[in-house]
Amino acid sequence: MHNISPSQTMARRARQLFITGMIVLLLGLLIVALAIFCYVIPLSRDPWYSTFQVGLLCLGLPVGLVGGALIVRGLTLPSDNPAAAYAAEVLARGLDYRYTFIRNISRFGLGYIDAVLVGPNGALVFYFVDRSGGYFCEGETWLVQSGVDYRPAGINPTREVVRDVNALRRYLAERNLGNMPVYAVIVFTHPRASVSTRQPVVPVAHLRNLLIVLRDNYLAEERVGQSLIEATVRAIMAG
Repeated sequence: MHNISPSQTMARRARQLFITGMIVLLLGLLIVALAIFCYVIPLSRDPWYSTFQVGLLCLGLPVGLVGGALIVRGLTLPSDNPAAAYAAEVLARGLDYRYTFIRNISRFGLGYIDAVLVGPNGALVFYFVDRSGGYFCEGETWLVQSGVDYRPAGINPTREVVRDVNALRRYLAERNLGNMPVYAVIVFTHPRASVSTRQPVVPVAHLRNLLIVLRDNYLAEERVGQSLIEATVRAIMAG
């Protein structure tokens, strides 16, 4: 199995976000400074001028906030995902050279995805949960154990991974790769986590039984040829 972590791409994306954020922040500050200047030195007493001043302030503040958010995102963008790296080690024990595991994917138009496995069975989107505790999933409802009872988990991995699947399907369709089937799996990675399910919308596994779970669904049937596999890998890597 080919195991790919596009660290250089991630570093470039982080730099792009940081630089874009700086430009947007400076633009927002410039607009706010102009608004303050107009208040300090009024150039007109017409009613439209007051509206213009307020408009500048209302525009500059959100622009500055967006710039700040982009800067923070650029500084905090992860260079790799340890959970995905552990999953790659598990998958490598049972998958051959036809499979490519791409970790820590972040693309404009696609967003962030923990990992995608591409092979003759299709594309498999991974969503990792690194939390301890006992969890129960029925359909798309998630509960966490609290004493002898269960309460709402406060997280919904099913909703998150379905969003990633839909994003990847759109991304591939825009590149004439819409015939690549896309599936999903939720993987718990914490050693003190346990999970039970009842008719889950998306298959759920722990790292220790990941291959067993995949053999019952994703790996059960080969569906695509090598040319489509290679084109899909190139599309995800190229962005």
